[in-house]
Amino acid sequence: MNEPTPKRRPWTIMVYMAGDNGKVFHTSAGPLRLMAEMTSAGYKDLWKMGQVGTTDICAVTCLFDTQQGSYLVEVRKGNGMGNSLVRSMAEINMGDPENLRAFIVRSIEEYPADHYALVLWNHGLGWLDVDIYSQVRSAGAGGVTTKPIFRSTPAKMAGGEKTRPIAFDDSSKDFLDTIDLRWALEEAHTATGVRLDVIGMDACLMAMIEGARELAPFTDYFVASQEVEPMEGWPYPGILKALNKQPGMDGAAFARMVVDEYATSYGGKTRSTDDTVTQSAIATACTEKTEALAKTLVDALMLDPAPMLRAIAQRAADQSLVFQDRSYRDLGSFAHSLATEAEWSPHRNARAVRAAAQELAEHMLARDAASPVLRVGHAPAYERATGLSVFLPRMLSPTRREEAMQAYRTLLFAQRTGWDRLVEWLL
Repeated sequence: MNEPTPKRRPWTIMVYMAGDNGKVFHTSAGPLRLMAEMTSAGYKDLWKMGQVGTTDICAVTCLFDTQQGSYLVEVRKGNGMGNSLVRSMAEINMGDPENLRAFIVRSIEEYPADHYALVLWNHGLGWLDVDIYSQVRSAGAGGVTTKPIFRSTPAKMAGGEKTRPIAFDDSSKDFLDTIDLRWALEEAHTATGVRLDVIGMDACLMAMIEGARELAPFTDYFVASQEVEPMEGWPYPGILKALNKQPGMDGAAFARMVVDEYATSYGGKTRSTDDTVTQSAIATACTEKTEALAKTLVDALMLDPAPMLRAIAQRAADQSLVFQDRSYRDLGSFAHSLATEAEWSPHRNARAVRAAAQELAEHMLARDAASPVLRVGHAPAYERATGLSVFLPRMLSPTRREEAMQAYRTLLFAQRTGWDRLVEWLL
């Protein structure tokens, strides 16, 4: 007997919910919790999604890993998971890229649509790949800190804390690094032939040029926050209601809508009552020009890396907009500050540096067809936010510096622009 053909909808939204966080690891140095508990936040978000749920317009699927078990969920309207189609699964390692690949493929096959959005839901601290679980594995040797590494509340973060992209799994002591993410997205595309319209990060600090360049081969639009997200995260009821009212929206419209709904949910379209709110909608194809302009800037600075020119660049970095992880600064803000600093410098290469910085700054502020940034929503404290951050630390310990730079050089943006050389020079 043939299986019935699945219903085709305008949209399918896939949410990869890594909620197995908050374990206390017992080490020779004492109890250690690496990150905040997320299972309860996951149940709350499923409840919020269920205010609308799957409709004839949009299917909502979630792979939800908790401290107690793992579930594949088709979210249906109602009060909590009890109204949804829930399939219990064996314990899943959300840090295994095969599970992300399988989730995407299964969602596309069972819920075909004209457009697809993938949301990676978890803690996040940008696109710098460092193994946080190494602390637990080597805890018996001592030297373990008891300070949480990841927080999903807007508390101040120390500059020396280690970072990792997304999808941490405490039970497996694993996570998705950048290479894992590339593999999963590429394999899912090979299996389905589907290019994702949108990839969103319901996580902290992920709206970075480095991330946009990693995702460009796999999606048309990227939505994420430059700053730490409030614990409430994305406003799923508002997003789903807006989508159901306008089922014909394309990927660009969807990305803009998420930014608008996110900002509105925290107090206003761009005037949030929460002072940590930022959200950006990025056209990934346009970030190719951003990358090229960044390379031109690096080349201009490094053509004659004299102390005078380095002092100019250091001042520009110090004056640019910085986020709660102080290794991340707004790219457009840095470029603008550098152009200003270089204007009156007597250094023979200052004119070329100023021209390159000015072009990059204008590119980041433009809102035309060539601009990478479609929409930015932010709190008043982030008036200078242009939509994408960049790795630009001003202070790292020798141990942290070696580890961070080794990881950073694996990113495509660093390899193509030489931005790692700029960071080392400024440090």
